[in-house]
Amino acid sequence: MDAKYLELVEQFPLLPITNKNEHKAAKDMVLRLTARDGELSPVEVGYAKVLVQLIQSYESALVGNFFDGVTGSDVLEYLLNEHQMTQTDAADIAGVSKQNLNDFLKGRRGLPKDARLRLAKHFKLDAHIFELSRELTSV
Repeated sequence: MDAKYLELVEQFPLLPITNKNEHKAAKDMVLRLTARDGELSPVEVGYAKVLVQLIQSYESALVGNFFDGVTGSDVLEYLLNEHQMTQTDAADIAGVSKQNLNDFLKGRRGLPKDARLRLAKHFKLDAHIFELSRELTSV
């Protein structure tokens, strides 16, 4: 086994990252290695690539958990607040009645596909964001 590799593994083992401290230490290690870019041995480059994959895996799990429980109506409500828009404005953009939009925001019904597409185009998002649902209530 290459001595440089063993030294790196002693400093930070190539194991799944399970907490913020390990995440920070892994990112610090990658920064130290990238600061030496061009001077790294093939073994050090391989170590860094695997470490980056471990970091990405940990971060993906965090992002996945972040959106658990978020619904399309939550997203739209947030967007309305951020853009200082009314429900009437959003209903006009979506091409639905204010009552239908209100029902969507209250979680009582989904939005038709063409309404989701219009909102997505307006907010420059993927239309699937408005399909997020606690239950399968999408129209």
